[in-house]
Amino acid sequence: MKTLLKAGAAVMLGAATIAAPTIATAQDAVGGTNSVQDKRGYDALDAAQQTEYDAWPAEYQTVYMGWPYEYQTEFWTYPVDYRTTYWDWPADYRTAYWDWPADYRTAYWAWPNNYQTYYWDLTAEQQTAWWALTDAQRGQILAMTPEQQLAAWDSINAQIAAQQEPTKVMASNATVEPAPAARTGEYPICGGEIQDSCIQPRAAGKNYGNVPLDYWPGQPASQM
Repeated sequence: MKTLLKAGAAVMLGAATIAAPTIATAQDAVGGTNSVQDKRGYDALDAAQQTEYDAWPAEYQTVYMGWPYEYQTEFWTYPVDYRTTYWDWPADYRTAYWDWPADYRTAYWAWPNNYQTYYWDLTAEQQTAWWALTDAQRGQILAMTPEQQLAAWDSINAQIAAQQEPTKVMASNATVEPAPAARTGEYPICGGEIQDSCIQPRAAGKNYGNVPLDYWPGQPASQM
């Protein structure tokens, strides 16, 4: 598992050392790539949102303008401390966050801080499994020792893998079906010169021909 992140110790990605851009630079000079759509997106913000936007490093502004409109809208519904926390995350955390379904994003902010911190410490496989747990089960894991947590994750991942494994259809033991009795008309009745690929008269229901023995003579024909 990755080294545990301490609460509040996420890297600021240089936010403390980059001067806040003015409105003009925020709109026109961020890499020289802002489009009319970007400017309209900025104009759609209210005064407080524009002030907050202007205080972001140029990198954050560029990232924000690259979001779909629904992400931008959702972002401003978060309390200011959520928005600050979001920008404190490393870039890969922020990318992963928008890949989640909307209900995951909502659920994340409702977790206690130690749940949030622990989640980012998990491996990708464990993070996937984390979403399948209830809050009570998550709490049980957090109450464990590190050794117990590793054992618990091994068990959880094994259960999930078993549920996802395609059902194997086992073939039943082969059985030898008896050959169906020959029916009159499929083969000619044996007799005269017809002795191969034919059916015995008695087997064909005729009232003549050799009668099969109904007992074992007791001695192989070769020795008789």
